Amino acid sequence: MENDSDVLLAHRLADLAGELALRFFGRRPAARHKSDGSPVSEADLAVERAMLAVLEEERPGDAVLSEECGALRTTSRRRWILDPIDGTIPFLAGARDWGSHVALEVDGALRAAVLTRPTEGVRWWAVQGRGAFASTDGQPLSAARPLRIPGATVPLGETRVGGFLMPGSPVEPVRGRVRWVESPVCLVADLLEGRADAVVDEGGHVWDRAPAALLVREAGGRVDDLCGGSRLDGRWLVYAADGVADGLTGLLRDAGV
Repeated sequence: MENDSDVLLAHRLADLAGELALRFFGRRPAARHKSDGSPVSEADLAVERAMLAVLEEERPGDAVLSEECGALRTTSRRRWILDPIDGTIPFLAGARDWGSHVALEVDGALRAAVLTRPTEGVRWWAVQGRGAFASTDGQPLSAARPLRIPGATVPLGETRVGGFLMPGSPVEPVRGRVRWVESPVCLVADLLEGRADAVVDEGGHVWDRAPAALLVREAGGRVDDLCGGSRLDGRWLVYAADGVADGLTGLLRDAGV
């Protein structure tokens, strides 16, 4: 990490996002659909404005990529990647599986990441080269619990896999070849904490994926874009325990993805 204060700032942004979002949660904030059909609410916009204001004060020269405002100050070698409320649909529905994403990228490499679930009072975070951790909100550094993804060795048919799939996804038939799992809170956290063996992500955006990618790698898992790399801006991304990654990605490729 170039500057340990970046880690503290990432947590500060996550704190702010969670506090503001909870003020709107359960109160039916005004919402509309964007051009791509996805919803955005006044809560998303308020949280984003607050996070951007902190970055403007604390890191005025850094670039930003955020879901609602897009790219800002694109020439900097340092870029903050934000999703003010990831999971706006469950947020508006009063469900639990939503939170905020914060990541810092320097020279194209992810350096720090925070993923939260404010209704649960928990977060998962990582620093490049230093590991991945779970914490309670409020004291994320002093109460950190190290994370390590178990190296699963079960047969492919017993592999616990969850995912974010598009309607009509070619992966649908694959569900019957594995143990498909759901999560009421966070599939990526289930992988990090040993309750799942892999997560398949179809059609996500960089701001959706950046924290998960660093968390999974720092916890000893694999991140695969099905094209021989781990790009965050393609159609597919697979997060997996090391022992099942090759078998699962092979199954997905055989399905024609």
